[in-house]
Order: sequence, then C-alpha cells, then structure tokens
Amino acid sequence: MNKYFLSFIIQLFVVQSVFAQNTGIEKSSTDSTSSNKTPTIQGISDGSLSGLSERIDVNFLLRSSVDFPSGASNQASVNLNEARMELRGDVTPDLSFRIRYRLNRSFAQNSLDNAPGAVDHANLTYRFGTGKKWHLTAGKQSASVGSWEFDKNPTFEYQYTEYVNRQLNLFLLAMKLGYDVTENHTFQLQLHNTSNSNFNTIYNTTGYNTDGLRPSKTPFGLYVAWLGNLLDEKWQTFYSYNISQFARGKTDHAVSIGNQVVLDRFKAYLDLQSTNMSVDYPNIGSPAVNTFMAPTPGFTPVFLQDINYKTAVLRVDYEFIPKWFVTAKGFYETASHRKDSEIGDNFREHTGLLAGLEYKPIASQEMRLFSYYYYNTSQYNNAVGVSNPNQKLHLFSVGVLYFVNAL
Repeated sequence: MNKYFLSFIIQLFVVQSVFAQNTGIEKSSTDSTSSNKTPTIQGISDGSLSGLSERIDVNFLLRSSVDFPSGASNQASVNLNEARMELRGDVTPDLSFRIRYRLNRSFAQNSLDNAPGAVDHANLTYRFGTGKKWHLTAGKQSASVGSWEFDKNPTFEYQYTEYVNRQLNLFLLAMKLGYDVTENHTFQLQLHNTSNSNFNTIYNTTGYNTDGLRPSKTPFGLYVAWLGNLLDEKWQTFYSYNISQFARGKTDHAVSIGNQVVLDRFKAYLDLQSTNMSVDYPNIGSPAVNTFMAPTPGFTPVFLQDINYKTAVLRVDYEFIPKWFVTAKGFYETASHRKDSEIGDNFREHTGLLAGLEYKPIASQEMRLFSYYYYNTSQYNNAVGVSNPNQKLHLFSVGVLYFVNAL
C-alpha cells in the first residue's frame, strides 16, 4: 500500500510544477445548501427576467477513486463515489427552484412519498414579505438538521457518520418556512415525512415482527432550526430540534448542535447530536440485540424500542501551503438501551478516523486530487458483546473530485 501512496505524492508534485496560482478555503457556490437557505441566484434585483445563463446554474458533482480496503472486504476496486447533476435558478426575483439527482442511485419510487430515491432536490422557494425576509420551500429538499457534515457538499465529504448515512432521513418531502431575522440569523420550521418508505415496507424489508406496533396515522416530523453567523461569519452555528413519529403512540426526539469555524486557510466543524428513538427503524442497533436474543426459545427478531443514539464528529481542513490541503476527521457514536440494564449504555460503539491530503491544481476550478486513509470500527459491549464480534475496516483511497459549474 505504501508504494501507491508514494506514487501518488510524486505525481502531485509533478502536477504542481505546472500550476502556480494561490487558492484558499472559502465558502462558495459549491457548498451543498448555502447554509440550507436555498437562496435565489445573485444579480437579479428588478422584476424583469434576465438571460438564461444569468438565471440558471447547471452543476455536475463527481468523485471517483481507487479504493484498497482490508477487513470485512479486501477487494480493491475503482469506484464512482459521487455522481450528481444539479439544476437551480430563478423563475422570478422572488421564486427559485432546485433539482438535483444522483446518477448512481435507483429511480424506483419510495412507498410513502412516491419520489425516486435518486432525487435529492425537486423544490420551489418563494420569498415574500417586507424585505423578502420570509421564504417558503416546498417539495423534495434537504432536512433542516443541525449538521455541518451533512450541509457540506457531498463531493467533498469522503466518509460519513452513521448518524448522517443511516439514521437521518436526509432528503425528504417537506414544507419549510424560514425567516431571516437579520442577515446573520435565520430561523426555520420544516414539516416533513418521518420516512420516505411506509411502515409496512420497512418491516417487510427486514422481515422483523411488528411486536404489536402499528403504523402512525400521521408519520410526520417537525424540525425547528437556527442558523447563525457570528464574529464576522468566522463562527457559524446550525442548531436544530426534531420531533417525529413512525409508529402509533411512539414519538422520537432529537437535538443536533453544529458549530463551524471558517478562517482564510482553516476550516473546521464540530457536530454533536442526541436522539431518543422510540422504534429503531433505521436498524442500526437492533441487529446486534437480535443476535444476542436469538437463542431464546420462541424469539423472533424485532426493532429495538427506546434506544438512544449519540454522535460527535470533528473535521478539520487546513491549507498548509498554497494549493495543498490536509484534512482530518474523527467521529464517535454510541447506541444505548437504558431500560434494559443487561444491554445497557453504549452497547454499541462506532468509531471512525480519517486523514488525507488534497491538491488543487487549477485555481479557477473546484477540482482536487486526493488521497486518504480511513479506519472504522464497530465494538459491542455488555451482554451483547458476547455474541457479536467487533468489526474493523482499513481503507486507503486515491482519486479525483470535481465540481463543474457547466452553466
């Protein structure tokens, strides 16, 4: 593996000798949601329609790599990590739209929202009121969850926590009402589907027993979020609370606190979250408990109830010399079942560590050559640890990412 890394470093230095312009870490149009506000394109200030190129952005998001894993799988491969097309723009100065879909996802319709899983965004945003401080977004959109890990453009986020990758319903049918209190502070309310698939589909997929649970008559959720810019936008906040329901009479509560620091050559975020989930329909902790309970006579697998998930994730990016970036990310996640002392606190611990190097050869293009090492482990404790072996993954990856603003 070392020879691949050495070869990659040599190639990067050769490429650097060809290009010599300075770059910096700055917030740009490549950010996934522009702090989740879905703004209209800048430059349209009157009521007339401008030219097409001034009203519409067409973007292509790509990341591809050669991966060398070891652990559960040791088969190297060339992967298409990210491939998304995006169309966003203005119909009028007050009405904007956004459409984004993934080229490497299925277009099969979800059983609850009737939307294909490949579609991230298909929405309209209308700005109204004095100073256009109110904005209403309707359609398929991103969750207003306080997570800078999720808010970051997916092209640039190499590995995700289970909180983002498995626990959250990231792209959902929703109605979002926002109000810009000032230029630096925005509050949002987002009414959304708890899940994109219905109760029966989720149970049929896993084959679990319903354990007496019934589908909720109103499987909705509500996000309340605050986005803030402090200290001349050097400190950015994204805090949210979510209440939702999947099964009848069972209510989930989640708090997410995202903080981000943005300087000239340094950028870092720290996300913290805690979720009390009445039914573990994301099915993260349940498989381990079902394996533990399997020898019990008459046992049938079920979704664990009354489970608590916690996540802490930190990412740091630093441009140590012009065009060269180091990136590091670490996260720690736990699953607890406090009502059953035998299973107990932190019966499942999930840890990830990533260290990487990036090179941006062309100042005018959001293109980077990258290499990173990633370590991931799932550890099982208490009584559950006896029947569930720990899992480990080592991954070395070399590749290229590109955010193309085609129009």
